[in-house]
Amino acid sequence: MADDDPITEGILDRHLHRPLAAWVLARVRPAPSVELLTLAGLVVGLTGAVAVLLAAPHGVDWIFPAWLLFAFTVASRGRRLVAGAAEVEAGTLEFAVGAAFWLALTTRTAPANPWTCTLASLAVVSALIQVGLHAELRRRFRDLTGAVGDDAPASQVRGPAVFHDIAAALLGPKHSGPLPAPGAARSLLAGPMRMAALLGHDTHLALLYVATACAAIRLDLSFWTVALAVALGLNAWGLLVVSAWRRAEALVRRLPPA
Repeated sequence: MADDDPITEGILDRHLHRPLAAWVLARVRPAPSVELLTLAGLVVGLTGAVAVLLAAPHGVDWIFPAWLLFAFTVASRGRRLVAGAAEVEAGTLEFAVGAAFWLALTTRTAPANPWTCTLASLAVVSALIQVGLHAELRRRFRDLTGAVGDDAPASQVRGPAVFHDIAAALLGPKHSGPLPAPGAARSLLAGPMRMAALLGHDTHLALLYVATACAAIRLDLSFWTVALAVALGLNAWGLLVVSAWRRAEALVRRLPPA
């Protein structure tokens, strides 16, 4: 089973989702196939999205779809562990189920506020850019340090193409020419890469399952908190990440070739 570089992996994936997925997989014999985990994750995730539409206002049944989304997140991480280098297009399933949950939450919240759909759309676009930025930074980090991760070849770790291109434009031209010593490049780029860990799929899915659980108390407040956290908080953080990375990459260009 594959393992991510701790620096490039998302914080919640590293400390929660991956350890739990690895624990479950170690106890399942025979080991499930990638296709079975993909199907199971899709069924669990979409069932959770439907459960959001059916949950009673202020009812404890909101906990059910929240747990289903958490289970989907763990199963998805398990699928990536089993797939290893065969995981060509990382994140497609996460986006599909995450979008279904977000659409369901938006549908439930929309009647209470006319601005709900506008903010929901802004949050979706922001999330796509943020995950694309995280994927592009992972690729550049691996290219510059000469260490391709086990979970997917560096050239294949991509989000949706247009958002990958936006991320590449924000970061500027990538390094060309002889590579510096991997250790020196890694020491300069590790800080910005750790900052970027908050922009990955795991953060957005965690916000969704926490928001779904909190909807049992107050749906509109949980929805708006998550939407603003993504559209404002994570976008502001992303700009800080871009600034830190560009400074670090400029220093890497000055290093002597290995």
